[in-house]
Amino acid sequence: MSHDSEQLHDEPDQWPHGTLSFTKLPEEWSRTGEHIQTWKKMPLPEKPINGTLNSTTAVNGDHLFGYGTVKFEIVSVRIVRIEAGQKKHVAYTISIRKDGETPDPHPAVIERRYSDFLDLFLALRKEFPTLMSNVSFPRKVLIGNFGPVVIESRQKGFEMLLKHTTKNEKLSQSANLAAFLQNAEQQEAQAWMIQQRYDLAIPLLENAFRLLNKLYTDRHPYVIIALCRLVACCVADTKESHLGGRAEKFAELALRRFEAVSDADLLKYYIPLLQLCVHLWWTLGKDKQPLTNRLEDLKLRGIQVDGLPTLLEAMLEIKV
Repeated sequence: MSHDSEQLHDEPDQWPHGTLSFTKLPEEWSRTGEHIQTWKKMPLPEKPINGTLNSTTAVNGDHLFGYGTVKFEIVSVRIVRIEAGQKKHVAYTISIRKDGETPDPHPAVIERRYSDFLDLFLALRKEFPTLMSNVSFPRKVLIGNFGPVVIESRQKGFEMLLKHTTKNEKLSQSANLAAFLQNAEQQEAQAWMIQQRYDLAIPLLENAFRLLNKLYTDRHPYVIIALCRLVACCVADTKESHLGGRAEKFAELALRRFEAVSDADLLKYYIPLLQLCVHLWWTLGKDKQPLTNRLEDLKLRGIQVDGLPTLLEAMLEIKV
C-alpha cells in the first residue's frame, strides 16, 4: 500500500451532525438542496445497492480507484417545487461510500433529478455505444411522474445505471461520469467563492473532494484540483485558517499528494500551494522553513516563483 493510501486515515474527522449546510444562491436554486443538511442522520440500509470498481494498479503504486468497494445508493427521494408557480420535480439523494474491512467514515452525497441521469445516460451511450448497448433507461411519462410506482421504477433504473458504470474502467473514467458526480456542487461552490463566501463553499468542496477521492487515484487531476480548491477556501476563510483544523489538515494532505505528481498541468499549482502553506504555517506558529527552503530550491533551478497567481486566484481561473 502506498504512503498516501495510508495517510488517508489522517484526513479530518467526518462532519459533525448538522454542519453539512447547502444554502440557495440568490436567484438560483441549490442543486444539492436543503434536504442534504440532515442526510448524515439517516441510517444506512442493511442491503445497499452497490457496484465494485476495478482495482487496477497505477504506476505510482496506488490502486486506480483506491482500496475497498465503492457503493452508489439512492437513499431518499423527495418532490421539490423551487418557487410558487414553477414546475415541481423529483430529487434523488445518492450516497457514495467506499467500504473495505470497515465502513466508510466519510460518505459523500449528491442530489440529482431525472434530467441529470438522462444526460449522463445519453452522453455515455454516445461515447461508448457498445458498452452501453444493453443498458435501458426509464422512459419519460406524461402523466403520473410523481406517483410512487413511477418513482420507484426510476430509482431502480438509476441505481442500475450507476452500478453499470462501475463495471468497466472506460465508463468509470469517463469525463461525463465525473461531470455528473461533481459539476453541480463545484459550480455552486465557485459562485460562493466569487462572492467571498468561503464558509458556504467549503462544505460543498469537502463533499466533492471526498467523493472524487473514492473513485480516482490520490493524484488524479480531478482529486488534486478539488483538494487545492478546498485548501484555498479553508485558508481564505478567516475562522478556518486562524484556528487551523481543516485548513491545516487539508493543506498537509495536499503537500503530501504533490510529492509524487508529475503532471505539468497540475505542477503549476504546486508553487502557489507552497506559498499559501508558508503563510498558513506562520499564522499557526509552525515551522515554515522546510517550505521556504523548497521554494528557494525551485527558484535556484530556474523555476518562476515570484509574481504568480495565488492558489485561490488560480482555482477561480479554472472553468467548472
